Amino acid sequence: MIKRHLVIKILSGIIILITSSSLMSCTSKVEENVENHKIAASSSTASKDTTLYIIPGKKEVEGMKAMMKTESFKKIHVWADQVKKAGAYEDAKNYETAEMEYKKAIELSPSEADQGVPRSGLLRIYEVTHQYNSAIEQIDWLLAQGLRKDVTDKLLAQKQTLEKLLAEQTQSGS
Repeated sequence: MIKRHLVIKILSGIIILITSSSLMSCTSKVEENVENHKIAASSSTASKDTTLYIIPGKKEVEGMKAMMKTESFKKIHVWADQVKKAGAYEDAKNYETAEMEYKKAIELSPSEADQGVPRSGLLRIYEVTHQYNSAIEQIDWLLAQGLRKDVTDKLLAQKQTLEKLLAEQTQSGS
């Protein structure tokens, strides 16, 4: 019984070695149709990597085209362009215009969950322009969204820093 188990393990190991060496030495291109998808795989011994391309079939392409014509897809596309535009203004240090663009992106957000990106942009702008109360408001909004612990911890630390800066700003202004 033990010998049989040992023989099975050895044979399994040999099969794995043969299979992996065969795959590594494969230099041909394979194409086959699987469930209305065209799959092309290639492997090269020179680079030791394998690339898998999944090419959608006619049904999928038609479905994607139909989806791209929907209002919700168009809204998401407009929202993404708005966020990109705001980020470009932020990168150019044109903070006033970037702030306006991020606010427009918040208004265009398809859902409340999609407001995180533009609100994070506003947070950065408010921090750079020393508008600490507004920055803290953005952090509070982000914290209310139930983010991952590492993100929450980072935001809480940032909030503490901003509260200290706000206190200093208030003392020097009085």
